[in-house]
Amino acid sequence: MAQLNINIPVDKIAGMINNMEIKELETLCLLLNDDGRELLRRKKEIESEDIRLISRDEVFDV
Repeated sequence: MAQLNINIPVDKIAGMINNMEIKELETLCLLLNDDGRELLRRKKEIESEDIRLISRDEVFDV
């Protein structure tokens, strides 16, 4: 796997996190926990259209 090194001061990162909206913070938390890799994999599958998502009607059996 390729590696990338970026030098960003910690206080700059803290400022960016403090300025995030709630939805952005929730996304960041999800990506940083153990489920993050699975979520990214599923997102890529959906974007590549390799899978078919079920519709709202199918979910609620309407």
